[in-house]
Amino acid sequence: MRNYVLTSLCSWLLLSCCWFCLWIIASYFTLDPELAVLFFPFAMRLGVTLHSPKAYWPAVYGAEWWLMISLAVLLDQPQWVSVMAASLLSLPVLWLAHDLYFGSQWRKLCVMATVIGATALINMLVVGLLSGHGMMVLLVSITGGLMLVPSCYLIWSYLFQKAWIPLTVNLVSRPVELRSRHVVLYAALFIISIAIQLGLPDEMRRFAPFCLAIPIILLAFRYGWQGALLGTLLNSVALIAARTGSSNLEITDLLLSLSAQSLTGILLGMGIQRQRELNDKLRQELARNHNLSRQLVKAEESVRREVARELHDEIGQNITAIRTQATIIQRVENTPMGQNCASMIESLSLNIYDTTKGLLTRLRPKTLDDLGLEEAVHQLVREMECESQGIVTRIDWQQDELQVTELSDAMSVTLYRICQEALNNVVKYASASEVSICFCIRDDVELVIRDNGVGFKQEQTLQGFGLRGMRERVQALGGTFLLSSRTEGEDQGTVLRVILPAL
Repeated sequence: MRNYVLTSLCSWLLLSCCWFCLWIIASYFTLDPELAVLFFPFAMRLGVTLHSPKAYWPAVYGAEWWLMISLAVLLDQPQWVSVMAASLLSLPVLWLAHDLYFGSQWRKLCVMATVIGATALINMLVVGLLSGHGMMVLLVSITGGLMLVPSCYLIWSYLFQKAWIPLTVNLVSRPVELRSRHVVLYAALFIISIAIQLGLPDEMRRFAPFCLAIPIILLAFRYGWQGALLGTLLNSVALIAARTGSSNLEITDLLLSLSAQSLTGILLGMGIQRQRELNDKLRQELARNHNLSRQLVKAEESVRREVARELHDEIGQNITAIRTQATIIQRVENTPMGQNCASMIESLSLNIYDTTKGLLTRLRPKTLDDLGLEEAVHQLVREMECESQGIVTRIDWQQDELQVTELSDAMSVTLYRICQEALNNVVKYASASEVSICFCIRDDVELVIRDNGVGFKQEQTLQGFGLRGMRERVQALGGTFLLSSRTEGEDQGTVLRVILPAL
């Protein structure tokens, strides 16, 4: 109870000082003490009550009511009873809004907009009809609400929604990091706002509020709707500081300008922030899909390895047993029919062995596991008999000596299969005499395969399953697949470039 009373008293004193200072600023701007109450002070009370527990509302309303009564007595304006009535009638609206003020940022902004509109209508009906300036009261209430209620939300979010680090030795020992770029940007925009207000000639002064939209747009693009609101506050200070004259028309123009700037800036910032959130979600989903694709490739290669090992062991043993039995039959059976059957069995078993060996190579190249990628590619060139077909093949392996990059199994198999598919296409279709295969292993792994064959048209690149499969496999690993070909000229031939990130 003691803490509650002490906190209430401190809050009452602080809010009284803030309320009175805002009333002074609003009085200078509107030149009407009654309208000044409805401008910044009422908006501050809306923002504070929305973001504070209901137990402290008596301190908030108490600070406002005793100041209004004191000012009414000092200024001899008994008509301020209507202003106090409007303050009292806004209490149920704020009570209901406080119960609904939770959830996402967008929900809170919608609740704020509803509260600003509802209280502005109450002020217009209670104060405006009695004074005869209903539209001015509505405009003042909306403008003040758009400027200060979101500002209270920013302050509340910074103070109570951020993780504060306790004041310990570790915190004290940290160097102070001043974000000088942000401070310079704020100061420059504020100086520009003042210069626009004071430097334009009289015939152009009416357009000054529209020029102030530029800082709001810049801050909105940089910091979202919070930056747009900050730009609006800076412009408001500039407008109030540079204001001259006392006509109602000028006050109306300035209020409309402030309202339009605040509303446009907040909506623009909300749209930009929403777009950034969607882009972040899209980026996260893309990263998640790439990760899943990598896991799928790894799982596929793991299954291929296990299946190949099982087939090699089982079929190899069975074929060896069959050949052994066929040899026994040849020794035991002396009839021509038995000898022929034994020879046929041995021949068929050898055919099965050769076919299985070819399938196992396609399923999982054993040389890749035994010798590594570089030796496996050399073995692949020998197996495809490129030299006997008049194709000179050069393999260049580039790797930094100081940087040891371990290629993952999925990457090694992918690079091997790309070489296998590319060499197969060169042998079958390219009619090339030279092929170069270049591996460059640094931060990323780059593979370039170049031939001087007849080439092909770009519209044919995705007709075959081989090229399409290579492209999809590279994209699944988050890499880049580039294929170019020329059918004539000095640069005739095909160039395949693959860049894979280190996994």
